[in-house]
Amino acid sequence: MRVLLQSMFSLLLSAAILLIGHGLQYTLVPLYAVSLDWAPSTIGYIGSSYFLGFVFGCLSVPKLVARVGHIRVFTVLIALTTASMLFIGMVNHFESWLIARLLMGWSMAGIYMVIESWLNEKTSSDHRGSILSIYAVITLFAICVGQVLVGFDIGFERLFMLAAALLVLGILPIGLTSRTAPNPIPDIKFSFKRIMSVSQIAMVGAFLGGFVTGGFWALGPVAANSNGLDAGQVGIFMAVTLLGGAALQYPLGRLSDFIDRRLVIAGLAVVGFIICIIAVQPFFEGPSFIFITMFLFGGLVFPLYALCLAHANDNTDLSVIEIGSGVLMMNSLGSVFGPIVVSSLIKYTQHALFIVSALAFFILACWTVYRIKFHKVDREHFMPFVSVSKTTHEVIEVGIDEEEPVDSEEASAVESASEPEPEPVTEYSPAFGLEQDSTSAAYGEHEPKPDA
Repeated sequence: MRVLLQSMFSLLLSAAILLIGHGLQYTLVPLYAVSLDWAPSTIGYIGSSYFLGFVFGCLSVPKLVARVGHIRVFTVLIALTTASMLFIGMVNHFESWLIARLLMGWSMAGIYMVIESWLNEKTSSDHRGSILSIYAVITLFAICVGQVLVGFDIGFERLFMLAAALLVLGILPIGLTSRTAPNPIPDIKFSFKRIMSVSQIAMVGAFLGGFVTGGFWALGPVAANSNGLDAGQVGIFMAVTLLGGAALQYPLGRLSDFIDRRLVIAGLAVVGFIICIIAVQPFFEGPSFIFITMFLFGGLVFPLYALCLAHANDNTDLSVIEIGSGVLMMNSLGSVFGPIVVSSLIKYTQHALFIVSALAFFILACWTVYRIKFHKVDREHFMPFVSVSKTTHEVIEVGIDEEEPVDSEEASAVESASEPEPEPVTEYSPAFGLEQDSTSAAYGEHEPKPDA
């Protein structure tokens, strides 16, 4: 493990440096737009353009990597992200920002994919889970540090320069590495219709989760500012939300291992609805209350993506990459629409983010309870939950362990079975609850299981 980490040090260091800059721009852009007295609807469209670019990046960057290689693409994408950020700091035109944020989203999707494909290929099956955890901690910590940097009282122009400098510095460790680049990134291939037939709860939950998180990333700083928080407190507002998601994701995931994951999703939605309703009450105010609320808010919304992914994988023998790609795209599409809806309401009330989130949680709770009542699932492909953050489909592969041996007790049970036909041997993957029947795989039986 130590040797493996040493071999990946330059990659992880690059990720840490550039994600600090990325975390800074996440909050800096909407705050700067507020300082320019731009309308919330305008800021919402700018936020949506980032997530739309992210979707395009997931679909197109693999082809670019196949043509010119990881390091060249990584360098070009960093340059494009840096240029877009500096351009926003220099030009105060809506159309220019829209294009710059679209390019920034496209570039960041590619940057994540390059890093995660490198991790995937260079990690042995014995250490995938550990490397995934380390990468997740680095990602969270770096983005949180970026949020806190917003509080530096050096002016917006210098903050943009600082974010750009961090992104450029992120090139150095990976650009100077002597390690060989991995193989080309596989294209995303999936069918919305087929994955929807596997689990409507997972797809609806992923969309609504993206809907809420997209609104948070695009308008969270605006909402914090409208509630009387200064720039430093806005950074804390964003950071504690991320920390809440990190703190509660694993406990909620482990709980879903022991009971129906749909019950956990429904409970999460109900509690999320209650938290949002409490947050809009006029007698609850002040920074301390807001920070506690956002910690709980993040703890309820950010684990939703991983729970939906695990639930979908529990009930199908489709490829984990196909399922993961579909759930990721659904989550990303929700992130495109969330900022538009929140921004259209925020000009009427400072609690727009919580009102829209409450509605999303309410819809998810009702839909999940309905599916639980009328559709039974057997979790035929169940495996323990693995915590994962939403980036690109490449991070899903980091958690796959295709060579883990079958449990000895299961092997004995198979050998002692009385049926004349051989029992199917179960191959496990710790990636978000995937369990695959090797007999079905051998005969190409990959039809979706009944709806979950």
